[in-house]
Amino acid sequence: MGEAREAETRRSLISPDDMVEGLLVPRRDASRYPIPGKLNLALSSAQMAAALAVLYAASRATGILARGGLAVLFAFVMQQGFCLAHEAVHGKLQHHRSLNVALGIILFSLFPGSFHFFQVAHLIHHRRNRSDAELEDYVLPTETPWLKKSLYYLLICGLFWLLIPLTSVAIALLPQRALRIPEPGKEAGAFRRFAQFLNELSLARVRRDLLVTMVVWVVATPLLHLELAAVATCYAAFAFSWASQQYVYHVRTPRHAVLGALDLRLWRPLELLYLHFNYHLTHHLAVWVPWNHLPEIAAENPSQGYLVTYLNLWRPPRPIEEAWPSHFQASGPLPPRNGRGAQS
Repeated sequence: MGEAREAETRRSLISPDDMVEGLLVPRRDASRYPIPGKLNLALSSAQMAAALAVLYAASRATGILARGGLAVLFAFVMQQGFCLAHEAVHGKLQHHRSLNVALGIILFSLFPGSFHFFQVAHLIHHRRNRSDAELEDYVLPTETPWLKKSLYYLLICGLFWLLIPLTSVAIALLPQRALRIPEPGKEAGAFRRFAQFLNELSLARVRRDLLVTMVVWVVATPLLHLELAAVATCYAAFAFSWASQQYVYHVRTPRHAVLGALDLRLWRPLELLYLHFNYHLTHHLAVWVPWNHLPEIAAENPSQGYLVTYLNLWRPPRPIEEAWPSHFQASGPLPPRNGRGAQS
């Protein structure tokens, strides 16, 4: 049942079909854009070792500056871990499906949280990007402006990260085999619409992931003599860094499921550390292409600066009708090619 639900989620993605393949991006060709399996395995091993090493060092750091510096380093190391897990979500971390999932679960154990939870949420993100369910940077007519703005700043300051482990645990403790959240009404805000993805979850898989997570931490904590204060400091830095950067690729973009994303110019060392995650529009156009091939298939080199866009992220949400009048809003899929409608 869980596999069928996952397959249905993948099939239902609003992804660029034959309209963009061969035009905006190359056509699917696994032989031309192979998965760098050995490289990904080496990077995954190095990333986890580095993350645990930083936690080990932070647990022994005595000065505030030393621990703070290690916390910042941890945030960058964990960003690569997230990017690797993101490849696993799209089935691009390893060729073999079981190995791909297993490696994704292990990587996400340091996030920490359920890989399956992240996978379902992210795949649905590709389907409904910039729809009312994912419009954090604008205020919908049905929403209270001060409340939406307050929630927005809480999310980008770290709440978005915190919700993942907390929700994963809460779901795992439910006695049911599946979640059933009622459909939101017309007056529902973005959060209630966003929460609908929980209906796609397999509780058994969430529990499986959290069991692996628990084993990793039960082994690592005494083995590395990790201190709670040091771990909390490192994860606070990561939470702030990750949560704010999750929105930077979509902030103030048009209301379009595929084209509502940005390719951003990033300092080359950071671009490599982030596994070309800054080619985010290109990724949305070609979700099947592994990270190492994104620059070569991009329509053009990114011109919009990452830092400028990140600073723009901190502007308060504006009313949607003020920023994008209704006749400019389009949150559905790309239009059919050559005028072919759904009836054809």
